Amino acid sequence: MKKIALLTAVALLLPTTVGAAKPVILEKHGYVVSEPRISSQYYVHQIGTDLAWSKTRGASDIVVALIDSSADRNHMDLKNVPRVVNSMKGPYSADIHGTHTAGILAGKHNQFGIAGLAPNVRYHFYNVFYGKNSKYTDSWTVAKAVDTAVAKGANLINLSLGGDDFDSRLATSIKRARAKGVIIVASSGNDGKRKTTFPANMKEVIAVGAIDSRHRIADFSNMDANVKIVAPGVNVLSLGVNNRFVYMDGTSMAAPMVTASLALVKSINPYLTPGEIEALIAKMPRVPGTTHTELNTMKLLEATSRPIHISTPSVWKSRYVKDVKLSVMNHSNLKSSFTLYQGSKKIKTFSPNRTFTMYSSGDWLPSGQYRIVGQVTDGKYKRYTSRTIDYINTLKTSVSVEATDEKTFTLRTSRKGMVTVLDLDGNVLYEALHIAGTFPVRGDTTRGLTVILKPTDVREKVVTTTYDAPEIEEE
Repeated sequence: MKKIALLTAVALLLPTTVGAAKPVILEKHGYVVSEPRISSQYYVHQIGTDLAWSKTRGASDIVVALIDSSADRNHMDLKNVPRVVNSMKGPYSADIHGTHTAGILAGKHNQFGIAGLAPNVRYHFYNVFYGKNSKYTDSWTVAKAVDTAVAKGANLINLSLGGDDFDSRLATSIKRARAKGVIIVASSGNDGKRKTTFPANMKEVIAVGAIDSRHRIADFSNMDANVKIVAPGVNVLSLGVNNRFVYMDGTSMAAPMVTASLALVKSINPYLTPGEIEALIAKMPRVPGTTHTELNTMKLLEATSRPIHISTPSVWKSRYVKDVKLSVMNHSNLKSSFTLYQGSKKIKTFSPNRTFTMYSSGDWLPSGQYRIVGQVTDGKYKRYTSRTIDYINTLKTSVSVEATDEKTFTLRTSRKGMVTVLDLDGNVLYEALHIAGTFPVRGDTTRGLTVILKPTDVREKVVTTTYDAPEIEEE
């Protein structure tokens, strides 16, 4: 009844005349997820990744190394994931823990099961556990996996594992990885203590604690000042072996959510260092009374500095363009460039932040829509940005002629085209293709002639001018 009454009230407020203006209904155009189990993945919405997917679902040049037990590579939601599998310990036999964490990260958006949080990056899956369903590994095996992952190009490493004791060999591997720009994410531990486990307690590692669907710290989650970020780790739906789907609890589930979100951040800006990533996390809103923030992928992406940015008006009315600015992040090894396109045709490349002209291949460019593309690269990664502009060429097509001396004419054309010179009887004295500009033509300047300019730009009209010979006064 309330709905009917409301509709009636709204109807009374709207104009009733036939020609009255009425608002139209508009909708948001975002990425639509069609996975049948997405409604059971409460964490996707809670951490804002569903909104982030409209910006990026990951770049194929970003590599995430999952160092865990063996993921079920034959699961339908992992079968076509771009991945490399490695076993540091024994055979690579599918295990529930590694399969579950892999699903959170990499589950394909294939309308089969769940939606992985970063489905379009590449993955390296490492088995470091002793056997199927084993709970234990050793730090030297994990160190070997870390070293291998770094050597094979990992940008991020997820460690959903830990222990009470420190090990210098694993610590050295982690420090070496960070020094090479690799981001290390680790779970804080499931003992319910005020002390994170190793290696999450290292300053080179992003330690992740767990919360539930009501944003409360999970009672099992280890928490101390090392934990700078928390993510859902209670009742988390992901993959099980043999095409199953299972719920699991643990900081092991929270860590890959953070890793996936940072993989999306790195997809937008692959040049960010581990220190810059940590500074980005530190800028996120703190949970009141704590030293940690709650993972919000969309906020992280919004706060991520773009490696390259173009600032320009949407309409250009001058042939001499001065107000285009290309901003590139302040990393010394980055090189950038500008390219102007008309449709798919490359028009010209020019240096950033300098005046350039709308002149190419001997002619002023015609009015129309253009796209300016900025590129930045460090030699390994390339990122692009673009702006579409409308260019209005106010220059009119024209041709003029004047005598320079008794045997030379000077012609001036404003556009590139075929120039034809005719005598008074219509005979062709000269014909050639010329770029816009000034050029001489030999001829008898005591006789009149006609000059025709047929622009190569078919949208422009043919223009004509005449030269009248000077009258010679009789003595």
